[in-house]
Amino acid sequence: MTRIRQRRDRHFIDDRDRLYWINGPEHHCYLSEQRQWRTGLSFDDVLVWKQCAPSGLVSQRFSSLQAACEAFEHNQVQWSLDLYLRRMGDEMALQRGVDDYKPTALKEEEVRTGRLRRQPWLGADPTPAPRCELTARPASCRPAPAELPHQLRRRRSSAASRPVR
Repeated sequence: MTRIRQRRDRHFIDDRDRLYWINGPEHHCYLSEQRQWRTGLSFDDVLVWKQCAPSGLVSQRFSSLQAACEAFEHNQVQWSLDLYLRRMGDEMALQRGVDDYKPTALKEEEVRTGRLRRQPWLGADPTPAPRCELTARPASCRPAPAELPHQLRRRRSSAASRPVR
């Protein structure tokens, strides 16, 4: 018997940390397994930041959301592979997998409120942009490069070399 550990609306996580989505109208719905590719995100983060996509595994149709959940918990789901849904999930994963990805709803919220939200997978402290200290200063303030011999440079000195016989 598999247990639903967390559920929010039509999404739920089972006791093995697998994510599922109940698709379709409430009276004619089906389950869809979802893939996640970022580790360390909470269930809410995965849903808000859309860090999941269909794996292509889908269930039979159910007469209600409750019937779908009960069938899942009693191992009465018959899974099949939907290749169209799988391809769509692969495309979604490519798009959503980039580091600076933000769902459209969050972008619109940022425009509306003026409050920027940082992706949770980038960490709490934003890292400053890389800066080259030498080029950031005027040429007159830059230290002169030290004349270091190249490690692989051979010295050609007639005094040091003896003819080979």
